[in-house]
Amino acid sequence: MSSELDDVLAGVKAGKVAPLYLLWGEEFLVRKGADELVKALVPDAAVGLNLVPLDAGSPREVAQELATMPLFPGRKVVLVRDPEFLAPKKGRGDPLAKAREAWKANKRKEGARRLLALAARAGWGVDQLDPSASGAPSVEQWKEELNVDLAEADVAFLKEAAAFCKEERIHAPEGDATVLLDLIQKGVPAGHSLVMAASEVDSKNPLVKLAQDKGHVVERKVAARHKDLDLSDISKEFLAPFKKKLGPGALEELKERVGGNIRLLQSELEKLATYSEGPAIERSDVVMLVHHAREEEFFELSEALQKRDFRGALSYAEDAMGQGTHALQLLGAVASIVRTLLESHEWLMRYAGGTPPRTAKDVEARVFPRLEAELKGTKRKMPNAWALTFSMKAAAGYERRELLGSLVACAEADLALKSSGNGRLVIERLLATVCTGA
Repeated sequence: MSSELDDVLAGVKAGKVAPLYLLWGEEFLVRKGADELVKALVPDAAVGLNLVPLDAGSPREVAQELATMPLFPGRKVVLVRDPEFLAPKKGRGDPLAKAREAWKANKRKEGARRLLALAARAGWGVDQLDPSASGAPSVEQWKEELNVDLAEADVAFLKEAAAFCKEERIHAPEGDATVLLDLIQKGVPAGHSLVMAASEVDSKNPLVKLAQDKGHVVERKVAARHKDLDLSDISKEFLAPFKKKLGPGALEELKERVGGNIRLLQSELEKLATYSEGPAIERSDVVMLVHHAREEEFFELSEALQKRDFRGALSYAEDAMGQGTHALQLLGAVASIVRTLLESHEWLMRYAGGTPPRTAKDVEARVFPRLEAELKGTKRKMPNAWALTFSMKAAAGYERRELLGSLVACAEADLALKSSGNGRLVIERLLATVCTGA
């Protein structure tokens, strides 16, 4: 059955423990919810002994662990995050994201097993991982079979992972969930529970249906479109520990400023609850304490491009696409950042003699008087002094021709993406052009 997280937690506290829990939806909310559920199921003192995380485990491995008695009496929980055996084969954000993330975090075994589990969905094994190997699936086949857009960095990752799997004798985890289904249907040992936390699931998967029948399914989804976004229940949940609520207009203002960034929403609400006076957080509190994060949604990307940090920019782009951000959204952000840098470069040369200002006061004294005259009569607002200081310093690291060339590259990337180009590869080349001038 579909359940609310609060109801599930209340049931656990009342001693009603189910054999199977599935939480799925927005990644931050799912992880947070799974942590709360695990904490309710397994007391802190028993976590090290009675909690078994199997993030890259196969259904058979999960079943074996779920059926095994713990060393000490009490409840036992097997926790699986983003299991490949629950994910849809197609129609997901970036199927390689979790494998790549684990690999970069030096969890190579987990990364390799996640990669092999994904490849197994197309019937491929270790010998088919490296697209450059003779007889292995091509880049086009990865797209066709698994909806995976392989960028140049991904091909290198697959090649390295394939060698690692052979060296460590890691084989594709068995994807057949029959043994796990049978165990749960027949009955797990008393007090044992399986908690599965996933960003995306195949609704037709028999494990999903079994969770509805034998346990609890908790959906923690968030609307993708801003106009459909409802943050009221999530905000109440985050504010409950502080015994505070949002006053008139505060929620709408908060939504405009943070958008669908749930991790940021929690951080900002905690800040508001700590610093605002009275039982209600007023709209004026939000205006004073919360920046326009929606406008700065790609702040990390902007910072990397300002520093000409290709690896940092690429890492951000890969993570964003892994969370479902479309390549066209990233392209729009890159184009906006480049235009800002170009404008700052023009103002730097025109009003500061090409010498970057040292402080915001320097900008206010040297640049603002002449810039205000330029913007007078337009509908544009004067920029923030600190923001312009940093932007001018960043623009000084570029030549004007490089920024103009980057704008041309953005136009070419737009054409490539709208002509069914490989999104990951197009963005990677664009970032290389902006950062290195290549």
